[in-house]
Amino acid sequence: MKTIAMLLALAGTLAATPALAVDAAEVEARYTPAFQTCLESPEGQSTMGIVQCIGAELEIQDAALNAAYRALIADMTPAQKAGVQKAQRAWIAFRDADCRSRYSPDWGSISTTVANMCVLQRTVERTIELGTFNPDWAAPADSAPAVGLLPAHR
Repeated sequence: MKTIAMLLALAGTLAATPALAVDAAEVEARYTPAFQTCLESPEGQSTMGIVQCIGAELEIQDAALNAAYRALIADMTPAQKAGVQKAQRAWIAFRDADCRSRYSPDWGSISTTVANMCVLQRTVERTIELGTFNPDWAAPADSAPAVGLLPAHR
């Protein structure tokens, strides 16, 4: 996992910025062995090759994200599903904008790798977050909102 660790370091400490910080080791453990193999192959040694390896891994991790999302909302009421769906759409917009901001032609080809690795890493982080989503099912519907919610969001 040496190459993946290097890419994570190169991409910066992305794990520190989400609302729910996810341990970098937990993220790295989710990557498939095929990802490491791809990165270590001769084809995975160029920027284009690295981006292709990331793209192949992203397909797998995106499927895992979608499965975690479907499992989460499976037993929710329509109103609960709507809330999670709204949050997921906002998260996708954030991920895409945040990772896009890490790319600039002025920063050289390394920014291509960093931006693509950002999308992959954020996707794995969100999969973990959805898997640990634990609403308080026992709370009455008219209970006070969580501490820190703005009045407009209640």
